[in-house]
Amino acid sequence: MSNLTVEIQQMDNWWHKLIFICNREVSLEQLVNLNISIEVLNLNLILSEELSIIPKIKYPIYVEEIIQKRFDNRDNIYVFQHIDILFDPILQTHPIRLFENMSKQNKLIILWPGIYKDGKLIYAESGHPEHFICSEFEGEIMTI
Repeated sequence: MSNLTVEIQQMDNWWHKLIFICNREVSLEQLVNLNISIEVLNLNLILSEELSIIPKIKYPIYVEEIIQKRFDNRDNIYVFQHIDILFDPILQTHPIRLFENMSKQNKLIILWPGIYKDGKLIYAESGHPEHFICSEFEGEIMTI
């Protein structure tokens, strides 16, 4: 975790204040124990609750707005867990671009639910409707 601590301390100097943690074995307790001001956000819960009152056809319009409402302190580090909902085709969202955009103003740590392999962030198996691959992205990759 010491490398993560160093990266977090340097985030203020980055244009995209964004770290992807690509290892399912990292626990939130480990992040909380870093003695930093963090807020953990369950993206699946947040979006499913908020989108339930919006017509499906309008989902893509509101995704970023719903998430942005959760940012209330620029000094906080926001840890996103359970981000799987972003890969649902009905949202028409590019999760990486969404996080990049939000990370210009806020410090974000993403607990990536897929894998990082050969310079690519990957979610779901090839052929799955939510399959996603991104090789061009900003931010730091941590495989802890």
